[in-house]
Amino acid sequence: MTGPRKIALCVAYHGAAFHGFQRQPGFPTVQEELERAWTAVTGETVVVHGSGRTDSGVHAWGQVVHLSTWSRLPAEKVRPALNAYLPEEAAVRVAAEVPADFHSRLSARGKRYLYRLAVSPVRPVLYAGLVGWERRSRPLEVAAMRQAARGLVGRHDFAAYAAAGRSTQTTVRTLRSIRIRPVRGGVSFLFQGDGFLYKMVRNLVGTLSEVGRGTRAPEWPRAVLDSLDRRRAGATAPPEGLCLWRVLYPRDPFAGVPSGPPGAYPRGSDPRFRPPENGSGPCLPDPDKPRPHAR
Repeated sequence: MTGPRKIALCVAYHGAAFHGFQRQPGFPTVQEELERAWTAVTGETVVVHGSGRTDSGVHAWGQVVHLSTWSRLPAEKVRPALNAYLPEEAAVRVAAEVPADFHSRLSARGKRYLYRLAVSPVRPVLYAGLVGWERRSRPLEVAAMRQAARGLVGRHDFAAYAAAGRSTQTTVRTLRSIRIRPVRGGVSFLFQGDGFLYKMVRNLVGTLSEVGRGTRAPEWPRAVLDSLDRRRAGATAPPEGLCLWRVLYPRDPFAGVPSGPPGAYPRGSDPRFRPPENGSGPCLPDPDKPRPHAR
């Protein structure tokens, strides 16, 4: 071995158990748990680099991280080894050895975020902590929200949808698509873009929801965008409905790597991470796959 190896991991976690992804002294974080598990398995102290931060309460199904290691642990044994030491609310879904120039954040070309919103006069107790809740007897107007979303797609300055406290140098981003679908018990929103600002997705959902309620016209979200004024946008949607679904790369770092038999979960995982079957609740089975038109 002439140098350290680089390992990439696809990680799922239930955000309610963590104070976000990034390490914070005194608080449980996903980054710290992954580093702790790696040390337990190999004896090495490493830094786990993520594709990006997720806030407290926000979930992930496809967070991608990488680390450099001198360990000879075969890549196919990394997943079960780490899952044996991770808490129940986190699981490594796939592990692969990647080229030395791969970087989970710098190599990424885009992300998909899924927001699941239950719409009901009764709180969604069976999905508590996994969906946002719109306390309402009538469904949201999906057609109006789709019309509003069309004005947000493209390359724009999204300052009006960025929360205070961001550390980015520019608020210009390319939002490639917004897919809004009615599902049993609610609505799902799938956002794809080259990058997202602090709380941008949750602010977009909060704004589009006002259109869905009929309290704002479909043209309003675009007017908010053009104003560059965060104070004009809707309220921030709660974190529990948001999930980092997938990180996009020019070449899939996990292509060809077995991820286990369908329906199987690695030790230490939680079945709640599995995308639900069609119609089983207020969320999509898999936003990456085509689906018949909702009835």
